[in-house]
Amino acid sequence: MPDSYDSGQTNARSNVQSVDRVFDIIEELSCFSRGMHLSDLAAKLNLHTSTVHRLLNTLVQRGYVHKDSSTGKYRLTMRLFEIGSRVIGDSNIVSLAKPMLDHLADITGEAIHLVIPQEDEVVYLYKSDAASSMVRMGSSVGLHNPMYCTGVGKALLACRSDEEIRTLWNRTKFVKYTKNTITGYEQMLHELEQIRKRGYSIDDEEHEVGIRCIATVVKDIRDIPVAAISISAPVNRLGQEKVLKYSQSLIAAADDISSLLGNTGSKPR
Repeated sequence: MPDSYDSGQTNARSNVQSVDRVFDIIEELSCFSRGMHLSDLAAKLNLHTSTVHRLLNTLVQRGYVHKDSSTGKYRLTMRLFEIGSRVIGDSNIVSLAKPMLDHLADITGEAIHLVIPQEDEVVYLYKSDAASSMVRMGSSVGLHNPMYCTGVGKALLACRSDEEIRTLWNRTKFVKYTKNTITGYEQMLHELEQIRKRGYSIDDEEHEVGIRCIATVVKDIRDIPVAAISISAPVNRLGQEKVLKYSQSLIAAADDISSLLGNTGSKPR
């Protein structure tokens, strides 16, 4: 029995290692659109030529890799694109994010938003109001709002370079929606630095009187912020204690959505 068990463990480790190597091959070939010779690929991956040749043959048979008969080079086919397109075709960021956003609405009892950046504004793609909430936010799907005075907008701004922020700032026509609206450049830079340190932004009655909001970004496979999500509530319901509590759930939801978009979370938020 011990010998059989050990043999099973060894086979399992070997299978996992083979899967890892297959993905190493795919990822390496993706960097060379004109293909690679077997010897070059093996050297890049620091693997025996025979091992790489065996795995490549399987990928060729499955249609993921093509071997050019004239050059002997191996290159990826459109098979992976075809599979990825099925996923994209059957879903978008709203349908991917909806379960997490609805869950967030349920556990907080507050309004949840999903937005995407569009030039210097944010566009609301989805809104989830908790069934138990007696207060309805003025936001709605399709609404456009400025970046500088919204939690979602500031979360996205915090991910931009100083040069991008300066350019946006210089072309923005500011409206002081409330006494808390930030319209000073140096004050905004300080605010954005605090957002980077915390991992989430706070809209403290900057766009709507009586409404507080916390927000963070969603990143795609390239680690680029493509959306932001937020929790919004009346200030008397979203005090400091709940801001700290809900921010963790908010970040977790954003990380889950980012993972579905292919983000590995290898870089700091």
